[in-house]
Amino acid sequence: MTWSLSPLETLWCAAALALGYAVRGVAGFGSGVVATPLLAFVLPMTTTAPLITLLGFLVSVRQALRDWHEIRWDIVLRFVPGALVGVPIGLWMVKTADQDLLARCLGAYVVTYALYSLFGERLLGRALAMPRWIVHPIGVAGGLISTLFGGLAGPLYVTYFDSLRLAKGAFRVTVSTTLLTLSILRTAGYFATGVFRAEDVILVVAALLPVAVGTLAGEWVHDRVEQRAFRRGVGALLVLSGSGLLLR
Repeated sequence: MTWSLSPLETLWCAAALALGYAVRGVAGFGSGVVATPLLAFVLPMTTTAPLITLLGFLVSVRQALRDWHEIRWDIVLRFVPGALVGVPIGLWMVKTADQDLLARCLGAYVVTYALYSLFGERLLGRALAMPRWIVHPIGVAGGLISTLFGGLAGPLYVTYFDSLRLAKGAFRVTVSTTLLTLSILRTAGYFATGVFRAEDVILVVAALLPVAVGTLAGEWVHDRVEQRAFRRGVGALLVLSGSGLLLR
């Protein structure tokens, strides 16, 4: 490895992962949106993106197995063609783009998403209605963004899923399974192109404890938190972390 972490940086990464996966435990998505910008302060994107992808894969498998009967497979499969286009483009960009530029692009994306999550529906007066065909550009964009940043496609998918008015349980596990499918494609690409090496899997092993703690805490909170207050808190955190990446 070409980098090393101080004890303080290691603690920062553990806290970022626990917080990110607590959010995912509550909402079914959001681990990458929260954890990736925080990790990007101390890790390069070529390390952060595959790490978040592999961790998300493990968590999504657990959720999919537990709630298998509620998955809407017809919806999951709608995103696959777009992902098969977006993921290769993202792999090319992550290997060739400047890392500081990628971090700033990540910051801009996170701030934009956070502002929409805080104020978008209020300004529009309603949730966005999505035509069925929009699933294909969302699939391409989700594949590209998630490959560059190791996740963060969840908000794109959730905007579409919101328009479907699924039941709470089906919504959460179907979003998670869609992200799982995308993780499989990205993971294969990261290893095939050498972005993530076999020896880097030790990072995943080291991250399992904070991820487990965060996931279990989030699932415990899931039915005990007022969703609007939860969204405001996450949005405020994202504005801070995204702005930090833009200004660093």
